[in-house]
Amino acid sequence: MVGRIVDWNFGERLLRVICGLPEKDLETGIPIFWITEEGTVFRDADGSRYPLKWECGDEELQTGDVLTIGQDGKISQNYSADSGEVDIFVTNRCNSNCVMCPLSETVRRQEQKYYLRWLWDFIRILPDDVEYINITGGEPTLRKKDFLEILEYLKGKFRYSGFQLLTNGRSLADEMFLEQVLEQTPRGMRFAIPLHASREMVHDGITQAKGSFRQTDRGIRNLLKQGQKVEIRVVISRKNIAYLTETAAHIVSNYPRVFCVNLIGMEMMGSAAVRREELWVDYPEVFKRAEAAVKILIAHGIDVQLYNFPLCAVKKGYWPLAVKSITDYKVRYMPACDDCRVKEICGGFFASTKHLMKPEVKPVR
Repeated sequence: MVGRIVDWNFGERLLRVICGLPEKDLETGIPIFWITEEGTVFRDADGSRYPLKWECGDEELQTGDVLTIGQDGKISQNYSADSGEVDIFVTNRCNSNCVMCPLSETVRRQEQKYYLRWLWDFIRILPDDVEYINITGGEPTLRKKDFLEILEYLKGKFRYSGFQLLTNGRSLADEMFLEQVLEQTPRGMRFAIPLHASREMVHDGITQAKGSFRQTDRGIRNLLKQGQKVEIRVVISRKNIAYLTETAAHIVSNYPRVFCVNLIGMEMMGSAAVRREELWVDYPEVFKRAEAAVKILIAHGIDVQLYNFPLCAVKKGYWPLAVKSITDYKVRYMPACDDCRVKEICGGFFASTKHLMKPEVKPVR
């Protein structure tokens, strides 16, 4: 917890943290949470300064952090400069309705009235040395005009950042829209697109959107034709686990120039949690069924990673593929993990998955 401000009277505000710099070095036009040896000051965008009584929490702040101070004075952290990575969440809405989505259907139908204004404030307040930016949703491309404007601004401000766009790829089947996107796309953008299966019926059954397979397929092909960096994601559930080898062969045959393929364990929240009985497969079984697909992809020179897999579910020879992919605040371990000698390098479990599914654990000794 970051703490709270006593007698805060400025409504809900986004601020960037600055520690110890003289005022002449502060960027103008940006609301600042200014921590000095003499105390803490709120310096508004117009340069006005207001001393604050800050009741500190347990977390230390550093220059570049971004905070929200609520109307009640409570402080929440929106970006940590220490992590160097930030999500730009464009919209809740999506044109698919994936059965294993970690957002609920209710959330995906909602759009907060003033969210876009908040998002622009957040992007402007971020320091320009952010290392990596994930553009995500919902389906971010649905806000076509806003999405393109956000891309253009990000491209201009964050010249040395890495970028990833999480998209279902369906909008990119439209070559005219894709041309607009690529005009504004920051250099080195990675397009991360889910392909749930190589069979149209299976893919569309998972997205609950007829025609989505053909649109995603066309979107991937269009991007590759334009020389873009494409990552294909396969989120593994009981709905598609039987088709993993076939899907790998499809990728090799149809998208041989993809940047990489990530095989992903589910996050049991939202729609996935509601449908857990029909979707869940424990990690050891998932890896057992995925191993042949991994071999096919590697044999054809395609990089593969395993996301959200605990190491005890993966054969030791494949451990280098099992990345620590779960955001820090969501990571949990089972009690038995305390006896595992590789816990420090293991990515653990999603908190929601640990709570709902009680996944199998075999500590490495």
